[in-house]
Amino acid sequence: MINNSKFISYLKGPDIFQNLWVNSFVFRILNTIVNLPIKFLRKIYYKWNNIFSSSFFLRILDYLCENFHHILGLFLIINMIIPDHRWYNKYGVILTLLIFIMFLFKATIKKDINIDLSQIDYMAVIFFLTIFISAISSLFPKDSLNYLIYYFITFLSVIIIVCSINSYEELDALVKFMMLGVFLTAIYGIYQWKVVGIEVNPSLTDLTINQGVGGRVYSTMGNPNVYGELLVLTLPFFGSIILNENSFFKKIFWIILSLPILLVLLKTSSRSAWIAFAIAVFIFIFLWNKKYTPYLILLGVVALPFLPSSIYKRILTVFNPNDTSLKYRKQILGPAFAMLRDYWLTGVGLGSRIVNIIYQRYKSFGLTTVAHTHNLYVQLWLEAGICAIVSFMLTIFRLIRNTFVAIKEKNNPSINNILIASLSGILGLCVMGFADHIWFYNRLLFMFWINISIILASLKLSKMENK
Repeated sequence: MINNSKFISYLKGPDIFQNLWVNSFVFRILNTIVNLPIKFLRKIYYKWNNIFSSSFFLRILDYLCENFHHILGLFLIINMIIPDHRWYNKYGVILTLLIFIMFLFKATIKKDINIDLSQIDYMAVIFFLTIFISAISSLFPKDSLNYLIYYFITFLSVIIIVCSINSYEELDALVKFMMLGVFLTAIYGIYQWKVVGIEVNPSLTDLTINQGVGGRVYSTMGNPNVYGELLVLTLPFFGSIILNENSFFKKIFWIILSLPILLVLLKTSSRSAWIAFAIAVFIFIFLWNKKYTPYLILLGVVALPFLPSSIYKRILTVFNPNDTSLKYRKQILGPAFAMLRDYWLTGVGLGSRIVNIIYQRYKSFGLTTVAHTHNLYVQLWLEAGICAIVSFMLTIFRLIRNTFVAIKEKNNPSINNILIASLSGILGLCVMGFADHIWFYNRLLFMFWINISIILASLKLSKMENK
């Protein structure tokens, strides 16, 4: 009965809902509209091809477009390595628009490049549509539109990556560039820790039960928990790179590069990041070769006594009812759930600031001003309503489903390893989302969906190989 159920058939079989979406009239109209600028530019380019081909400037652009995946990699590095005190969200907007202009130029001169919305999961499209509706129906539309801009460039980046990556080599290069960026943030974090020194921040660490923890590394992200989120999201890619490299010395090189990152993950002292990373590693091993999972669990148990005492004590505080951060989160969530009862259908509007304004009516006496609810799912529900949270959860579910199907087909083990790494990072961070609003910092929102774009690009390549 289970094997013959429609649900199991859906999990194992072809993606009928995506096929319905791709064959729908709405999709064809939408896909035609978004490709109109490319068709227009292509006509102009080929009409005046003799003039354009002799232009030195356009020859340089042509060379850059041939190496567009490297440009994308540098784009991701820049988004990660600029320190928080030097970073402005408008940098991300400007960089994304420049990358999009370059993508349009590449699509203009390369007839096989288009904006192919069929490669974007329909549920992700629905999610971003709910975000748009939330912004325009907000109780404070002007504030919400500022947040909408960053969601827009995030979705634009997903489209660019999925539509421009057309080979495993390009995908592999993009992932390696991203990990080099993470490595640079780790070096900067070690510089903070060992050279500059980091003072203990009482607002981030309960000193009564965390003696000896010391200053928490935050690197370029401005907050140790946020930096821990970035590391959880990206560290699994080292597993895929090491597995995919054929040369023994290259494997050793990437192992060495991962060590400083693992070290600064510990120095973030982010308990939720440690737990989320452990879950990400478990998911990675399970999907890669589940027969090793018992050994992984055994290794984790054996390693606990060998951890530095400060880290071991920090882990134990997860179960300490007197921990101030746990109490603080409980204080926040109580009024947040009361607020949900009134705004569960539509939410109050996109953006943490709007939630905070309305939250003032519900917060308990003595609770200071809060930046967010410290829970991704509650925050998203409060901001954008029931449709947003449901479509987001279904997007994650469909990514899991499609990744399982691709792995089972075993078309390309290297692409499968990247799929596994990306999904592991996303699911690990989704677990962390129960303890923090992981999208509060816009760069983390961006990197979360970059991971999703890597999954979508990998699934596209798997389908191409299957054909």
